[in-house]
Amino acid sequence: MVLVSENRVINNINTLIITMKIKLDKKELTEKLLIVQNLAPQRSTLPILANYLLETDRAARKLWITSTDLEVGVKSAISADIIDDGSITLPARKMGEILHSLPGNGASEAVEIELKDANRVTIKSSKSRFQLAGLAKDDYPSLPEFHEEKAIRFSSSVFLSMIEKTSFAVSADETRYVLSGVLFVLKKDKALMIATDGRRLAVAQKAGLEGIKDEIDIIIPVKALQEAAKIIRSQGTMNVPGDFLLEASRTQLGLKWGDTTLFSRLIEGSFPNWEQVIPKKGTVNVSFDKETLMAVTRRASLCIADRVGTCKYRFTKDSCEVTSRTLGHYEFEENVDVKAMEGAEGFEISFNPIYVMDFLKASENDTVDIHLTTSVNPALFSCSEGDSYRYVVMPTRNQAK
Repeated sequence: MVLVSENRVINNINTLIITMKIKLDKKELTEKLLIVQNLAPQRSTLPILANYLLETDRAARKLWITSTDLEVGVKSAISADIIDDGSITLPARKMGEILHSLPGNGASEAVEIELKDANRVTIKSSKSRFQLAGLAKDDYPSLPEFHEEKAIRFSSSVFLSMIEKTSFAVSADETRYVLSGVLFVLKKDKALMIATDGRRLAVAQKAGLEGIKDEIDIIIPVKALQEAAKIIRSQGTMNVPGDFLLEASRTQLGLKWGDTTLFSRLIEGSFPNWEQVIPKKGTVNVSFDKETLMAVTRRASLCIADRVGTCKYRFTKDSCEVTSRTLGHYEFEENVDVKAMEGAEGFEISFNPIYVMDFLKASENDTVDIHLTTSVNPALFSCSEGDSYRYVVMPTRNQAK
């Protein structure tokens, strides 16, 4: 299902040519384009998707900028001095290059965009003047309407934290379509995000939420979550509110921050029963300083020839020996301190170091706990924050060669 409305704007052949003339701040426009730039595909069966849609709203003194790839779409507004109303679509890449090349870096540097005839647009700033050809908006896909009265208010910071703790674990295998997204669940007073690629599982949970009336159970494409994260991170410079509105149907998702709205289709299908995958507390339990474990794992990964190589962790009485090798080329060995251990002496297990480092990058705690049973059973990584962040990894059976 593509993310478009069935409504299309059809111009009468006798309609007068639309003109448009606006003045706006270069810095604000450049920052706004950073939000929508990744959604304009350079190669598509619909060439107009490589363009931004620009539409004026004189009454509100705003310029609306839209970008979509038919799967995810973003519409955002910027304050502008609207001299003449109008609309046009312009090549996204070229428009970005032009704005970055314009002289002057001051916050008050003005840019003038003018459409006169034949869909040709002039962009002027200071003494520079560019002219480029656009396309009429007639064939540009329409984004759905956002219904605020049906939306749920949610914390931007909580949403971003959950994205960062799970999105890296989605599957890149196109044949496992359901696993290419993140399961998002809202129920009672808590929210969860779950992602897995079949070799690892990441679960982020936030409890104690208030005002959650509707229950939601949807699979969100990872691209949509990456775009949402980008919008949230821009809050400091774009004056975006700390909360956002979330509206979900059976097939589509809408997220709204002030004058910026993101739409995405949802992934249809049944997500695996992830709760059955999480092991109980193991008979072998160890605690590491996060930065210590990150540093030694990173060093060990340097002696692995490819992304499927492994690092071995062998526990002695009061430390952990970390080793890796590529036979005939590289070899690494280092002993690191363990903060605490239970039943670990003599135990050894191997992991893909990338999987371990992904968890450590996302963890917000200084201490990480690893719960183990055998060298071939799933391992549970957690933090002192309890169930708020859990990570399950399948160990590797073979050592690096």
